Amino acid sequence: MGPEVNLAKEKKWLQDLAQKARAVYLVRGVLGCGCPEEIFEHYQVRQQTVGPFPVVELIMGDRLLVWIVDGTRIVDPEQALGQLLKSGLEERERRGLNRFRLVTVGDFPSWERKWTHLAGDLDPKVHLHILREIHPHKPAKP
Repeated sequence: MGPEVNLAKEKKWLQDLAQKARAVYLVRGVLGCGCPEEIFEHYQVRQQTVGPFPVVELIMGDRLLVWIVDGTRIVDPEQALGQLLKSGLEERERRGLNRFRLVTVGDFPSWERKWTHLAGDLDPKVHLHILREIHPHKPAKP
């Protein structure tokens, strides 16, 4: 993917998740992570590229790696999701983290049935989430 790629979605996700309350809501409220509160004291959010895919990356504390990918960029789900999951597992190991969650965003309900097993086949602490949209609802003020 060259510089002509429109990264508007990724930039919006990056802005949203730069707000701690929104990142916590995504991880806990949407992804269902039962992470302890202290992991949210130190987190990073950045944009990077994994293979041909622009990815928004969240690293929560020293435990959780989350990659968010626009599903509309994926042409061959089995191959692309398998490669992203494998790359995420390798990155999790390289960083010494505990869990990895790959989040694809888009209206792909069949992916949940067909491809979520790919994560479990790799490692029990790797998860695949297919979300219709990523923009977390505005959480209540703490």
